[in-house]
Amino acid sequence: MRSDEEIRDDILDEIDFEPRIESTDIGVTVKDGAVTLHGTVHSYLEEVAAINAAKRVKGVHAVVEDIKIKYPSDVSVTDEDIAARIAHLCEWSTIFRKYDIKAEVKNGRVTLTGSVDWQYQRSDARDQVAHLRGVTGVTNSIAIRPHASSLDVKKKISDALQRSAAIEASKINVDVMDGKVTLKGNVKAWYERKLAEDAAWSAPGVTNVVDQIQIS
Repeated sequence: MRSDEEIRDDILDEIDFEPRIESTDIGVTVKDGAVTLHGTVHSYLEEVAAINAAKRVKGVHAVVEDIKIKYPSDVSVTDEDIAARIAHLCEWSTIFRKYDIKAEVKNGRVTLTGSVDWQYQRSDARDQVAHLRGVTGVTNSIAIRPHASSLDVKKKISDALQRSAAIEASKINVDVMDGKVTLKGNVKAWYERKLAEDAAWSAPGVTNVVDQIQIS
């Protein structure tokens, strides 16, 4: 059983190691494995990177995010500015052009809609928008087009879990129904749970992943 102090120190080290995080004004508190991140960062991308860094640490059971995005005082970015930058993305980004992804901006938060073939394309579109200055959040409502049978999806996910050296695949159960994958079972750390999620999303035709894996 890891102490809260050990978990906190490892999270701070992981945040310091993460190259996408430039801010040093991130605080971490831990109580019984539940982590709260607070402080300020310079972009939404940094905020997401900090959350993911915390989730990678062994012993973390939950993450509460209380980080604020603070832009330099001399920088003022309107929704119109963000929309214009996204319009530029639509001109040169292969994913935005190929799949006709749409974006709506309100108070700095961007909502993405459209449909793609793979989860990595959905994530890539979100990440491209998250890089933009002025963005305070991204709601990713891009859908994934189903194009595989449930049995085929289940086999591909189970095979991927078996190949992973970090996951005890026998402790994870995979159910697939109409492109929706439900994961159940137990793992020892949050990062193992994330690996199982990634394995599920890597299968073609997966439109949704419900992660009910417990950390024990």
